[in-house]
Amino acid sequence: MNPIMPNCDFYAAREDNKALLELLFLNGGCRVYESYSHMDAELVEFSSMSDLERHFGIADWRKPLRESILLQILPMNAGPVTVKRIALDPAKCNGATFRYSANGWGLVQLHLEAERGDKMRASNSNHNSEKRALAWASTYPDMPGPSAWDWVHVVSFSNRLNRVIRKLGVEKAGSRTILPKAAELKTAQSIKFV
Repeated sequence: MNPIMPNCDFYAAREDNKALLELLFLNGGCRVYESYSHMDAELVEFSSMSDLERHFGIADWRKPLRESILLQILPMNAGPVTVKRIALDPAKCNGATFRYSANGWGLVQLHLEAERGDKMRASNSNHNSEKRALAWASTYPDMPGPSAWDWVHVVSFSNRLNRVIRKLGVEKAGSRTILPKAAELKTAQSIKFV
């Protein structure tokens, strides 16, 4: 495990993603944001699984995701989230002029990758370490500093999430955990892990 930025890479597909997200919402103890808003839209905080399904247009988890799901997770009472407005060039973004991002030194990222034809990229979970946040803090003076975060709580939450991911796994590809549906697709449909 990287001492600078703890990380858990894993392969998950369809129902695997549903199971992981259901556990996240069921166990609570966190707030869940999209990493980036859609263009010309406000940033969304998801309070339930149905909120997330509606936002990403998921009607049937047995089908491949249309897009990757990129989330920022705030462990409860761990620190402040900063919502940043990002200016876009309408000439390069189909007329869109802005979008938002969720930022914070102790946010836990959960990126669930969508299948791409016969290829599946690894999904991952990670977060900044306090050491890394302190090293980069002067680069982002508009964000509350790393000292505003309860790092013991951030690390505890992230470790718990990573243990859940590993526990759901049924196989390994090198150091990466493979969840059940991803393993099934690898066997049945010759999906290649990349």
